[in-house]
Amino acid sequence: MKYISTVVVCALILGACTKKKPSIGIVDAYAPIYASVSASETIAQMPPQTIVEGGKIAKLGRYIFQVENNKGIHITDVNNPSLPVRKGFISIPMCQELTLKGNFLYTNNLSDLVVINLTDVNAITVSSRIKNAFPEISLPSPSQTNIYFECADLSKGAVIGWELKKIDNPTCKK
Repeated sequence: MKYISTVVVCALILGACTKKKPSIGIVDAYAPIYASVSASETIAQMPPQTIVEGGKIAKLGRYIFQVENNKGIHITDVNNPSLPVRKGFISIPMCQELTLKGNFLYTNNLSDLVVINLTDVNAITVSSRIKNAFPEISLPSPSQTNIYFECADLSKGAVIGWELKKIDNPTCKK
């Protein structure tokens, strides 16, 4: 009798573990925005851009460098502080940080550390890249809490952002 009771209890416990997640239907949820690894690592010099979501600022000589969160770095000539001149923009996907030393700008590009030579701010070059130097800087899930989202599938590329969409039974919640 004890054996049968144990079998029944185990069957009930195992049965409870295999319950399917309840269907929630179509809800507002976040979906990952993917970029190929090569596209997400492309760093390019561009004409000046409008500052939309400005971040950290650093000064080197006559120039101020300001992060545009997750997009790149603005370059402004402040040789005449009363008349600053926008010189250009360095497109760096997922850039959030910067520091300067000598003629070099150090920043992140997704989770990589990138060193940019600023000897000529009109012709910047990438001096080096250290892959996955900042593994904690990634976008495996949206920054919001108490939301539904589609789980990221890194085989589709690097997650470079999240967009709110109508999703049928999203697979993740935080």
